[in-house]
Amino acid sequence: MTEDHPIFTDGSKIGNRVGAAFVHFGNKQEIKSQYRLADHNTVYMAELFAIHKAIDYILDHELNDVKIVSDSRSILMTVGFLSDNREFIWQIKKRLKDRKDIKLMWVRVHKGEMGNERADLLTKEASNRDMIDV
Repeated sequence: MTEDHPIFTDGSKIGNRVGAAFVHFGNKQEIKSQYRLADHNTVYMAELFAIHKAIDYILDHELNDVKIVSDSRSILMTVGFLSDNREFIWQIKKRLKDRKDIKLMWVRVHKGEMGNERADLLTKEASNRDMIDV
């Protein structure tokens, strides 16, 4: 299946609470996943986790030619270009290397991009949950 709709990812920390999410608008419906991460995690880790879960979603649904969109330049630089040997980052890089049709794309934060705004809201909702998913 070829997919023209990007997947928007985000991570946030509100107080000590950390959330991550992705959202995909495909087949005229919103598909979303939200995760409440343990409080010791950082926004950086939440952003990475959201991309990791978006890749899981792409692979599970056999999507092709997909863009993963994030408003975090530092995450995109780390995953796309910089050398980083941390295990979790290495796993993401390997999965992207194996699937050259998955592209990373940056979007300006809070500039009216509906998908990015939706992902931002979903991460905040996840951060406010009491039950920790990860």
